[in-house]
Amino acid sequence: MFFSLQIIGILFLTFILLQSASTNLVVTNAKESSLDSLQNSLSPSMNSHNMTQMMERGNMAMEFDQTKIAHEFSSTKYGGQIKITALDEKDNQTISQIKSHTRDIQHDFAVGDFTKPFFIHAQSVPGTDAMTQNEDQIEYKIQDLKNGSILLLITSNSSLASSINQFMIYQSTEHKGH
Repeated sequence: MFFSLQIIGILFLTFILLQSASTNLVVTNAKESSLDSLQNSLSPSMNSHNMTQMMERGNMAMEFDQTKIAHEFSSTKYGGQIKITALDEKDNQTISQIKSHTRDIQHDFAVGDFTKPFFIHAQSVPGTDAMTQNEDQIEYKIQDLKNGSILLLITSNSSLASSINQFMIYQSTEHKGH
């Protein structure tokens, strides 16, 4: 039963993503008909409309209100860390949702599944190809905080650490001010 619900959820999210991508493609092709213009339209510098759409997709994928949390993405020598905290330390529901989401992405990332970042940003996220190909070389650890969680991504492979850093830099840029 749970597996069936997951499949239905994934299909629904894929449908929404394809609808959004299709709309963006039509608009982009109306302006200029080149792959470069499409890639430029999906660049990290986001206007408020794109940020709103990203936040809405984040609400669905992460299952909590993005306006109630703060995201911090940091690169480290051995990989990086994702810190998600509730803005209100007394908001136990959001804190619980953050901790649950952190466990979910720990599991997803450990098996090379980066569907959620792809869905949230409506594009491929830098670093995820190498992270998927080398999933067995990354350790994912959770540190619980009073008002959220930190997911640590750790590897001894310096090239893979660089890919994780690309992922963190991209995420940090996309979530700037959030």
